[in-house]
Amino acid sequence: MDSIASSSTLLIALALPLLALFLYKWSKATHDTFIKRGVAHSKPKALLGNVPISGFFGRLPVLKLMIDQHMEFKGSKVYGVYALRDPLIFLRDSELIKLVGIQKFDYFVNHNAMQNNMNESILSKSLISLRNEQWREMRNILTPAFTGSKLRAMYELLQECSAEAVQHIQEQLPKAQDGAIELEMRDFFTCYANDVIATVAFGVKVNSFRRKDNEFFRIGQSLTVFNYKTMTKAVLFALMPRIMRLLKVQVMDPKVIDYFKSLVLMAMKYRKEHNVVRPDMIHLLMEAKRLRSEDFKKENQDDTKHWYSDLSDDDLLAQCLLFFFAGYGIISTALCFLTYELCMNQDVQKNLYEEILSVQQDLEGNLLSYEDIKRMKYLDMVIMEGLRKWPPAISTDRECCKDIDLKDETGQVIFSAKAGDVLQIPIFAIHHDPEHFEEPEKFNPERFSNGVNPFTYLPFGLGPRNCIGNRLALMELKLIIYQLVLNFKLMPAEKTVSNMLESVVGHNMQPKEGFWLKFQPHTH
Repeated sequence: MDSIASSSTLLIALALPLLALFLYKWSKATHDTFIKRGVAHSKPKALLGNVPISGFFGRLPVLKLMIDQHMEFKGSKVYGVYALRDPLIFLRDSELIKLVGIQKFDYFVNHNAMQNNMNESILSKSLISLRNEQWREMRNILTPAFTGSKLRAMYELLQECSAEAVQHIQEQLPKAQDGAIELEMRDFFTCYANDVIATVAFGVKVNSFRRKDNEFFRIGQSLTVFNYKTMTKAVLFALMPRIMRLLKVQVMDPKVIDYFKSLVLMAMKYRKEHNVVRPDMIHLLMEAKRLRSEDFKKENQDDTKHWYSDLSDDDLLAQCLLFFFAGYGIISTALCFLTYELCMNQDVQKNLYEEILSVQQDLEGNLLSYEDIKRMKYLDMVIMEGLRKWPPAISTDRECCKDIDLKDETGQVIFSAKAGDVLQIPIFAIHHDPEHFEEPEKFNPERFSNGVNPFTYLPFGLGPRNCIGNRLALMELKLIIYQLVLNFKLMPAEKTVSNMLESVVGHNMQPKEGFWLKFQPHTH
């Protein structure tokens, strides 16, 4: 018995160094990529690449790191970063970004294929995950859902949600000792974003300020809050996607997906049977499905083949889930940073308040309309500056589908992209580059008084693959900011962060201390 134990110990003692050597060699195998390609980069470390060890413990100041990496290669048009063993190519040059995002789009149609490794079967059908012709057709199907007339029809739904958010604050004011209350804004705006996405995308009316235990909010939280278990699965998918798919590991809880699927299908069934029309995303998708079915019948007469013969229930559900992720986390994050900046820049808040008062007086007691909110120039600039300084998507990417030499206007090759290259566009770093935005850390809405460069200002991406719901998102942001600034003065609270850039760690765009602000009602 002792001899067996000794043999096992010896085998383990011999195997561990071999395993360590294998992992070392495996992790370093790709670390000569940028040398071969002539791409500027920092020397990578085994196993880690260019990722600091703090990144594995949720303590990495991701935003500051992104800016530092971008500025390190100031003289280069592209630079490389090793994410563990994966070589990532970042674009610094606006001319390159224009070529990749628009002018040579046919070479860069898709997002990173690696993302699809982690997608559940439903989410792989969403617009952001689809590729090539499948993406083109789905984009064409969905585009009519975001026209001005469709957004105008959804406006009242958003207005109700913003009014309920303001009412929630007003109901708490009598309890305040000094006439002002302090709120943690992530929690506040999560409730607002939840209620908006529930009514606009899923046709469900909830008020999460009054009832935070409602099922939609509860399940939505479980879908968007990433714990260590979820993050571990995501990392394993990145390192060994084939094995994870073979084992049928899912990042998200299937019960959550089933809940949303049931919600969407029941709503569609009820509306179809009772001829119910509601100006929300489910209605627009049902209309898209009906029109697509009719178009297919016409197209089928000349034997034309299309990827979508009809929109399946899963196709529709996938788009609803995509709108959920975009509307839930991204909107609440953008609003947290926007209100933080207004609180820390009282002169900007004062100017905005004056514009809002002017519009309010012109209304003469009528409700704020879709047209009213669209003509507010200073509000536009405040939102634009908030999305510049704190873009909700800190980066985007494009995957090269065939080799191409990217040339400048003189015909000189800027960069030679190869099929399979994933080109990263570091939106956050570009928005904080003083070459593009003077004093980038200053919150200055006036910088947008004379327009914008669409290749250095990228809060919703760029080109044909930009965010399809950006106009809806802007309307959602403008409405709640209008209502909050109209009714309250936003001020720093005792726990308000002084240096936000240093405080935001990890990938969740959340300061360690939270987003604390104080609300004091206006006396007008």
